[in-house]
Amino acid sequence: MSATLVQSISVERTYAPEMCPYETVIIDVTHRCNMTCANCYVPNRSVPDLDARWLSSIFARLPKGRFVRFVGGEPTLRNDLAELIHDARSHGHHPVVLSNGLRFADRAYVRSLKEAGLQIAYLSFNGGFDDELYWVIDEMRCAEKKRLAFENLRAEHLFTSIGMIVVRGVNEHEVKPVLDAVRRSRNVREFHLRSIGAMGRYMENPPLTLDELLEVFAGAAGIDPGSISRNERTGSSHDFALGRQRIQLTVWPDLGSETRGRLTPEGMIAPFMEHVIANEGGY
Repeated sequence: MSATLVQSISVERTYAPEMCPYETVIIDVTHRCNMTCANCYVPNRSVPDLDARWLSSIFARLPKGRFVRFVGGEPTLRNDLAELIHDARSHGHHPVVLSNGLRFADRAYVRSLKEAGLQIAYLSFNGGFDDELYWVIDEMRCAEKKRLAFENLRAEHLFTSIGMIVVRGVNEHEVKPVLDAVRRSRNVREFHLRSIGAMGRYMENPPLTLDELLEVFAGAAGIDPGSISRNERTGSSHDFALGRQRIQLTVWPDLGSETRGRLTPEGMIAPFMEHVIANEGGY
């Protein structure tokens, strides 16, 4: 899909907050970050933080019951993140934080977000429990902080999604220990494997296909890939259940515009991935 076509789609399908048709609204509350990952979909750090009072006015206008995803950059760098979570919850929404988890290594911090009303935490876990993998993929040896984040989310009984970018020839083998930990954790309800996306800053390793991601997952789970239902498979994603957990495999590009929108700097709601593909954020 060309950038010109994507941009025209974004313009045509932009909504006032009151008319938001999406279940999920993604909000880039900051573009600041405390990591320099080799795969980063939004590496532009010069964008200023969104104003908290302005965000509150958006929460008030959105139809109730939306999943409001606070993303970045790294959203935990905002000192007022707990207040933003509380504000979104007070307007009848479901707050979600997508994080690299470095600050989640502090259990008191995790508890403060839960007490503010956080309902779902998405934890990036690209290197699993292996420090060297984090160095290769995320340019930081942070396995211990990631492990603590995983344990603190479990200790605080927070509904958690674990996400891994699977890099060909690098971390496929780490999917199994992460999956084993996921299956032991009652608070982890979703496990998301994603191939490298050709946007922002990304590694040059050829991305895995959807079938290859399925093979990696099935090998880690010790099951026949042919036994996995294909009823929920699209051209870019494959969602299915494994016991009590949902598994999501995703390859680029995953448009997902039927369920996910983003808040634009102008205060409108637009399709999420189309804006990224069109490079509207200067990534």
